[in-house]
Amino acid sequence: MSVSAPVPFKIDIPQITLDVIATKVAAYEWHEMPEIAEGGNRWAYGTDMVYMRELCDYWLKSYDWRKAEEKLNRFPQFKVTVDEQEIHFIHVKGSGSNPEPVLMTHGWPGSVFEFFDVIEQLAHPEKFGGNAEDGVTLVLPSLPGYAFSGKPKTPIGPKGTAALWDKLMRDVLGYKTYIAQGGDWGSVVTSFIGYNHSTLKGGGAKAIHLNMFGLRPPAFPETEEEKAWAATAGLTFELEGAYLRLQMTKPQTLSYGMMDSPVGAAAWIVEKFHAWSDKRDAKGNEHIENAFSKDQLLTSVMIYLVTKTFNTATWFYRGMFEDGGNNMAPGTSIDIPVGIACYPKEFLIFPPRSLMDKGYNIIQWNEFDHGGHFAAMETKDVFAKDVRTFVKAVKAQ
Repeated sequence: MSVSAPVPFKIDIPQITLDVIATKVAAYEWHEMPEIAEGGNRWAYGTDMVYMRELCDYWLKSYDWRKAEEKLNRFPQFKVTVDEQEIHFIHVKGSGSNPEPVLMTHGWPGSVFEFFDVIEQLAHPEKFGGNAEDGVTLVLPSLPGYAFSGKPKTPIGPKGTAALWDKLMRDVLGYKTYIAQGGDWGSVVTSFIGYNHSTLKGGGAKAIHLNMFGLRPPAFPETEEEKAWAATAGLTFELEGAYLRLQMTKPQTLSYGMMDSPVGAAAWIVEKFHAWSDKRDAKGNEHIENAFSKDQLLTSVMIYLVTKTFNTATWFYRGMFEDGGNNMAPGTSIDIPVGIACYPKEFLIFPPRSLMDKGYNIIQWNEFDHGGHFAAMETKDVFAKDVRTFVKAVKAQ
């Protein structure tokens, strides 16, 4: 095992990098898409070209990366090397006399930017009418091969990342125990942390909180409710899982187009923000900008572009494949306290509680009326409150 001392880091992208991206966006040769009847779903075949043209026009004329960069540099961030893997992370000390360390892990096609609207609420609740003693200390790392973390030489998946994160928390930052949280890949990494690196197994995780289904319990659907969930989940995966199969099997082939085309990468990423989010307004009308602003979408895309990490980020899927998947072994479970947050438009929906209980020691289960895959970005204070409630429940045990 080898770890280095954290070194302060600041994002400062060379102007030439931004200029090259803008030039490629401006030079993109638009093509055709199927005609859609009036009132039809313009995203049915993939990313809507009308919206992409609108987004790219805004990208060139109004979007300001330097403004986004200033926001991304708002919180203290560092780089450290753990077992030859360079890790970028944000580290925000919480208010109160004894703030609980909380490790939060993002997923694909996201980044630590997903959490920026909840950092202050979680670390300093007194600024929002709460109690300073409820503040938590946040550690927000970028996954290996993502954004400002280093690019691995070969694919690394959630199981290996869980081991890195436990070393980051304990050996680098000195937190003997901590709570882990995650959605998307973060839910799988966090589940592996609870599974392999809990305080019950010599690690530092004393509880985990998930907003997406992570490791699969060692059980088959038995009740009618469980079987209905399995059928729905299977159909959803058939409709939405093509990206996963490609990125898990042949990510390098995909990279040749995406690494050279900012518009192509944006279309690939934005389609997921559209498909996996809660786009409903108060009247039930759906539009992607009911969930995210153009600036949020473009910053999410630009983080991949300015760091040239679209390729290595997709390696993470292959990494899980090579690690053996995401199923718990028969007769095993996650025995530390677990919190589950169910958002209605999450596309990888949780199984019924009866099935989850067969693999997780659940002490908190909440279902919400609004929100989707990018829960922190979409629901903000709702997400923050749920995490804060779980942390308090764990500390009370």
